Amino acid sequence: MKALAHSVFAFIFCIAIFELAIPETNKVLVLLSSSIALTLASIPDLDERMPKRLVHHRSGISHSIFTIVVCAGVSYVLLSRYPPLDLLVIPALTAAVASHILLDTLTKSGCPLLWPLSHRSFSVHLCKYDNPLANALVVLLSSLAIITFILYG
Repeated sequence: MKALAHSVFAFIFCIAIFELAIPETNKVLVLLSSSIALTLASIPDLDERMPKRLVHHRSGISHSIFTIVVCAGVSYVLLSRYPPLDLLVIPALTAAVASHILLDTLTKSGCPLLWPLSHRSFSVHLCKYDNPLANALVVLLSSLAIITFILYG
């Protein structure tokens, strides 16, 4: 998926995490954390900016379940002593990375979710990453979910 789809989906994915895990959280805090997730949503694609001889795009280093666990763990270790920063950043970073990887598994190229245990790519084969219709649909549905949360959440 393209950056806009990743960003908007990360925003709503972060809201969903709060609603499922800590439903009584202050809505302003949820929206602030979700805004952070929106800005961090392309972190896994930083591998595109690295030398190809070191890391290839969608390698296991950047697009696996291991990546989600490491990001959540490191952010917890660094921020757990600093409330409310911990409640803003930890769920945001986790949602940003997890939602990015989730969307990339919908594409034909998929992601090596079990890296380093396996290099096999998991894919739903729904579309190419740059499919304009798929990207527009993710943005539209995520936007509708955001509007619904703001109005009725």
